[in-house]
Amino acid sequence: MDRIINMILNRVLRRVINRGVDAGVNAAFGNRDDDQMTPDQRQAIQRNTQRARQMTRLANRVTRL
Repeated sequence: MDRIINMILNRVLRRVINRGVDAGVNAAFGNRDDDQMTPDQRQAIQRNTQRARQMTRLANRVTRL
């Protein structure tokens, strides 16, 4: 029973963390329309989003120890 509760909590926490990361990235870089962005800006935003997600994964791993 404990494993089932833990699995459900982990799923919920992942979704909440992902939404928080997305909101943080949007707050930091602003919501921009695709029409107004240059390809370099799109790539920069994708890189920063990937880095933010990697940092949250790393933080999750560190807190498990």
